[in-house]
Amino acid sequence: MSKTFIGILFIVFGLLYGSMAIDNVYNLTLGFLIENGWIKLPTPEKIEKNLLGRKPTILFYSIGLIIIGIYILWNRKI
Repeated sequence: MSKTFIGILFIVFGLLYGSMAIDNVYNLTLGFLIENGWIKLPTPEKIEKNLLGRKPTILFYSIGLIIIGIYILWNRKI
């Protein structure tokens, strides 16, 4: 696989993961999985408290993926 393709994949998956910060997309994707029994919701006691919350964490990780993809594209000749 070329570095160009890998960099583009990082950017695309960063954008796709970043779309999970939108409530309707989040509800459609995970709601579908829950309704069909593919995943089960954790009990409230097992949910870990996150410092940032759901949306900022998703955006933080998606921006990280996009930055990694841009870095790979920028330095693909090395």
